[in-house]
Formats: sequence, structure tokens, C-alpha cells
Amino acid sequence: MPCLRPPPPTRRSSCNRCAMKLTAVRSFRFRRPSAEALTWLVTAALLVAGSMLPEADAGMLIALGWDLLALLPVIAVAAALAGALTLGNWSNRALAWLAGSPARAVVIASLVGAVTPVCGLGVLPLIATLLRRGLPLPPIMAFWVASPITDPSMLVITAGIIGVPFAIAKTVAAFVIGLFAGALTWALPGYRGAAHHLMRPGLLEQYGYEVRHARFWPEVWGSVRLVLRWLVLALVLEVFLQRLVPDAWVTSLFSEDAGASIPLAAIVGAPMYLDGYAALPLVRGLMEKGMSFGAALALMISGAAVSLYVAVAVAAIVRLRVFALYVAIAMSGACAAGYVAASIV
Repeated sequence: MPCLRPPPPTRRSSCNRCAMKLTAVRSFRFRRPSAEALTWLVTAALLVAGSMLPEADAGMLIALGWDLLALLPVIAVAAALAGALTLGNWSNRALAWLAGSPARAVVIASLVGAVTPVCGLGVLPLIATLLRRGLPLPPIMAFWVASPITDPSMLVITAGIIGVPFAIAKTVAAFVIGLFAGALTWALPGYRGAAHHLMRPGLLEQYGYEVRHARFWPEVWGSVRLVLRWLVLALVLEVFLQRLVPDAWVTSLFSEDAGASIPLAAIVGAPMYLDGYAALPLVRGLMEKGMSFGAALALMISGAAVSLYVAVAVAAIVRLRVFALYVAIAMSGACAAGYVAASIV
């Protein structure tokens, strides 16, 4: 009986296999890591680099772990507060009152900005919608300046890391700077009427704001993940700060005896700012090395309101004169808050 052998593969079948392999190679896409993954990767890289320093020892990791454990209850309270405020939709209800009398609208906008759990970038679609609807610029500017400085979650975290007096001073400063922003904008000619013409041409329909009815537990978990990744990175950076930066540098630049410490802190704070939660342990480390209360407050306020990534987004939405007004109000408000705090504390 003859042996049955499979027919040799034809040229067409081999071509098909090659085509399938090429398709598989082309379909492979390198996925960029998310912002959360990048943050954890940077933290891990810093830990590895820190372990190679001559000053490295087990005490660094132990201190880092104890700091993180001490902050976990504070993180839980802040996340629960953020979830409750999102569910209640209080900020959007209050923003509906901005079309009232100018004085009342500025006060409400400043108050809502100081208690709204919205970051500097997250507030941009809302601001663009308010501009597009033709609301006056004074209450919009008041809310815009006050909102990124603090919120209830930030208040709790700040009290747990730096202290209750600093947290209260930062919250009061956000409200007062919002009032100042609204009043100054109202006093300037050309800003009292509808503000839709102040947006850059072509952007009136690009941005919108949709009310999101989030559920409590997903919002809480999202807040925990956000705060936790930045705080761990900040605590690691604080260790580097404590070990590598000489105390004399901080004292000579930002102590109470340094005459220009508050304006210098406000100027330095904007470009070096990472994130509100990440800045807190770093500022605590600087204060332990000799930075004054007023300089620390000016750094936190200017960094939150005029950080580079927020400034670029603001400049992309509004005209140059509005952007310049925003930066001038935020920087002058940060310096004023620093000087007032320094005279009281």
C-alpha cells in the first residue's frame, strides 16, 4: 500500500502565513503608560536611586512607612468628603446663582471656589461654559482664582501634614483672593458685561461642561488613588530633600529674616509645582529647614493657581489680556497672603 504523504505546502499558503505574521506585527501597538502608572514608576525609581546613596539606611524606609500609615486616616476622611460633595452636586447648584447681582455673585463664586473639589485643569471646561453663556467676568475670575488653591479634601490633608493653622490660613486666603479678583475685575473697564467675547476665537463651541452624577464609592476610590500616589511620591521626595538640601540654603532664601523670601517663594512656587497633594510634604520639609510660614503659604498659593500646566491651559482658552490679569491677580494675592500671615503668626 503506498504511503500517503501530505501535499507540500503551496506558495500561496506560505504567503498567507507571512501575511498573517505581518498583520500581527502591524496590529501590535505600544500602549503608553497611564499617568498613575508613570507616577508609581517614578516613585519606584527614586526609591532605587535613594537606596544607592551613601546616607541611605533602613531608617529611611521605616520613617517613610510610618509617615504613610499616619496619613491613611486623613486620606480616608478626605476621600469620603470628596465623594459626598460630588454626590450632592453642591458646587453646580451654587454656580447657578452667579447670574445675580455683581456683589453677591462675586461672594458666592469666591466661596464656592474655595470649597469646590475641582482641580485647576478640571475647572477649565466649567469656566469655558460660563464664558460661552455670557456671564460677567468678575464672578468667573473670582471662582477661577479661588478654586485651584484649596478644597475640603485639601483642607483635611493640609491639616494632617502641615497643621491646622496653615490649613485654615490657606482656605481663608483662597476666599479673600477670590473676592479681590472679582472686585478688581469689576473695577477695570471693559469686563463688566458678557464675557463670551473674551474667549479665543474658535473655542466657543469646543469646551462644554456636563454635570456628572457620580456614585459615592467609585468617587471615593478614585480620590484615594489620586491622593495616595502623589503623597507617596512626595514623601519620597521629602526624604531626598531632608538628606541632600543643606539647611543653610533654605534659611538664607526663605527664612523670616530674608527680606524677599515671600515674593521669591511665590515666583519659585509656580514653575516647580507638581500637585497640591505632592507639594504638602515638600513644603513641610522646607518649613522644618527654616522656611517661614508666610513664604510657605505664598509658595502653595502661587503654585496651585499659576502652575505651568494650568497656565498653559488657561492661555489656550482666553485672550492674552485676560490671561495676564489672571496671573497678576494670583501672584499678587499669593504675596499679600504671605505677608499678612507673616504679620499674624
